[in-house]
Amino acid sequence: MKKNTLLFILLYFTMIFTLGAFEFSPIGFDKRIDNGEGYGEFFLDNSTGETQRYKVKILGNGKKNDISKYVKIYPTIVTVKPKDRGVIKVYVEAPKNLKNGVYGFMIGCESIAIPALKKDGKDVDGAVSMRTNVAVEMEAYVGSMEDKIEVKRSKIIEKNGERYFQGEFFNGGERGYEIGVGFVDGDNSLIEVYSQGRMGASGGMKVEVKIPPRSKKLIFYDYNNQVFLKKFLML
Repeated sequence: MKKNTLLFILLYFTMIFTLGAFEFSPIGFDKRIDNGEGYGEFFLDNSTGETQRYKVKILGNGKKNDISKYVKIYPTIVTVKPKDRGVIKVYVEAPKNLKNGVYGFMIGCESIAIPALKKDGKDVDGAVSMRTNVAVEMEAYVGSMEDKIEVKRSKIIEKNGERYFQGEFFNGGERGYEIGVGFVDGDNSLIEVYSQGRMGASGGMKVEVKIPPRSKKLIFYDYNNQVFLKKFLML
């Protein structure tokens, strides 16, 4: 992989990678691409007081499972005003001869210098923002893949009068997930979902989540596909 490629996984509630003014989310694609549902949106948030501009492109991942040539992205230049959000749309459609399995590509983001203006309205050479050049590795998959999320050594603890769920998650499936932990009340209504970050195939993670009042069940949520996984625990 090229030296200037940065592969990052930042696990936080909002699933955001942040470098100075650069905030990119979510940190995974994880879509099935052989059934017409290989569409996802990514967000560039500008928390600064100055306009930011980025060049966005699709890159190969340097692996045998690379599918970058099947990926379409729009737009390729994103300008984000202060305290605003830019949207990147990505679509992947697998050819009919692509075998079942997990595939990958990269999304690269590079900041573009925006000339400042003098008082007379003329441009001034040079950028006004921090230079950013990162690439994020994404995964997609072909074929139906069974969810195999397990919870091990789980328990309920109390701290400062509040209940918390503690457990170790393990992904025994073939693909990765942006995992969320959610809570459901006695009427099967969702109370809250907390992101725990991305868990790859054969990967695991430890979690500790505060249990909201009225919670009766704990459920697992696939953030990138916005669906509930068929696993739950009674609380």
